[in-house]
Amino acid sequence: MKTNLAFDSKMESDYRIDKFESDLNYIRIMLALCVLLYSSFALIDIQLKIPEANLFLFIRFILVNPFFVVGIILSYHKSFYKFHQIILVIDYLAAGFGIIAMLLLVPNNFSYYGGLFLIFGVGHFLTRIYWQYASVASYSMVLGYLILAFFFSDNYKLNLIYVFFYSSFIFICVYGSYTFEKYRRDKYLQTHNLRDDNVILEKEIYDKLIEIENANRITIFSLARLSESRDHFTGDHIERVGALCLKVSQDLPTSIFEVNEIDRDLFIESIELASTLHDIGKVAIPEHILMKPGRLSDDEMAVMKMHTTYGYDTLVKIKTLYEKNNFINMGIHICKYHHEKFDGSGYPDGLKGNEIPLAARIVAVVDVYDALVSERPYKKAFSKEKSLSIIREGSGTMFDPEIVKVFLKLFDEDQ
Repeated sequence: MKTNLAFDSKMESDYRIDKFESDLNYIRIMLALCVLLYSSFALIDIQLKIPEANLFLFIRFILVNPFFVVGIILSYHKSFYKFHQIILVIDYLAAGFGIIAMLLLVPNNFSYYGGLFLIFGVGHFLTRIYWQYASVASYSMVLGYLILAFFFSDNYKLNLIYVFFYSSFIFICVYGSYTFEKYRRDKYLQTHNLRDDNVILEKEIYDKLIEIENANRITIFSLARLSESRDHFTGDHIERVGALCLKVSQDLPTSIFEVNEIDRDLFIESIELASTLHDIGKVAIPEHILMKPGRLSDDEMAVMKMHTTYGYDTLVKIKTLYEKNNFINMGIHICKYHHEKFDGSGYPDGLKGNEIPLAARIVAVVDVYDALVSERPYKKAFSKEKSLSIIREGSGTMFDPEIVKVFLKLFDEDQ
């Protein structure tokens, strides 16, 4: 398994984008809450009847809150990602220096000293400012407070004590925000590595599935070949049937698959191999019937017709072991029904029209055509023209006319 111990430049960029996207709505909510909280503390000013209350209202609503509101508005602009940290830091500094101004103007009101602690906490933990930026901004505020206090306050010793408390609290905030950031990075790194491992695992599984599928193909093709091993006249019959069935299915209108409630892609993927199974039941047919040079008697024909049932029964037993094998499931239909006729005069069940599975209707056309153009014990090979003429004449009686139309078009294109 792949293990990444550190962020490279690309991962750093991806992480920051991912972090921003996951935090964006949260940032908007927090900016809105900052507006609400910063405004609500004006009630304390009014309740305490501070003489500077109007000035403080001006600081809260005219100087500070607009920064938050502008931040919310800008968050909906596509370029917000590039500048959002700068915007958040500016909002943070505005809020902090607003409180500093108020506590210097009214140094005896403890609520403003506590308010600065709240600002530091919100800046480090809630507004999603990078811990480095929050740290620099926080200590800048403490330094600003110390400098301003030198000009606006006479109690230097008390101011230094406050600075000590603020600096200590900021140190705690820095450690806390750094720890939270490290946790997020570690979690992202684990997720990233897990994603990479999953990709590797998925590829390994995919390769194994391909191996299994290829093994299935070889097994099925070998089974189909076995059925023809006793017939020296068929030659490459199953390969030709498979190739033609594939071409026909690829050219069939999508509406045919929809009417038959069939997944077109899965059907096309399966039919070339499944069609090779159409005559595997002939393994059970006695050789004197299978290789008879002349016309079969009625009794012999009855035995020959049983190859559809023999093949069907064999594949049904195999299906119990491989229920979800698409090749086997399609092969079952083809084995049993490829000698059914469109008008219902075929065998073994006398099905007609769309009662006959689509795959079997396709194989019916292709199998007959290949038998016509091939030499068999009971006949010489027919010409392609004569064979196509027979197929054309069988449209609507022996064969599905829509399939015949597509089949004949294949040979028109070869002209």
